[in-house]
Amino acid sequence: MFLKRATLDARQVAWDSAVVVDEYNPDRIRQDACGAWIAYDDFNNKNSLFGWEIDYIFPLSRLQQLGVPQELWNHPLNIRALHWKNRFSKGNSYPRYTSTVVDGGATNMEQHVVFWVSDPLQYKLQKVFKLKNSLLY
Repeated sequence: MFLKRATLDARQVAWDSAVVVDEYNPDRIRQDACGAWIAYDDFNNKNSLFGWEIDYIFPLSRLQQLGVPQELWNHPLNIRALHWKNRFSKGNSYPRYTSTVVDGGATNMEQHVVFWVSDPLQYKLQKVFKLKNSLLY
């Protein structure tokens, strides 16, 4: 039961981090950090043009390698919604990563674009995970 609740909470935290677009119902449609359109009901749906997953901005495997205590991994600052193809292309990359799906008007289009986690967010995550800057790259 705890795991299911934690997943539901993480899903809502991730959705709340996605970009609200004025013309659309924010309970149903938003954009991820790369600009790709995502639909709330298409969570974990890889068959959907608007499917999305929970992304850990600072990848969990890297946090584990750095010895960050597991209880810190799910900090809300580290959770966001990402189109499933962008989540796949991002993989274990941090702070620079490549997306494969971006805004194509009223739909998504495939295009490779390089993104960078903002310096202020990197700094906040360093503080949350108690990391030294030299360990991050």
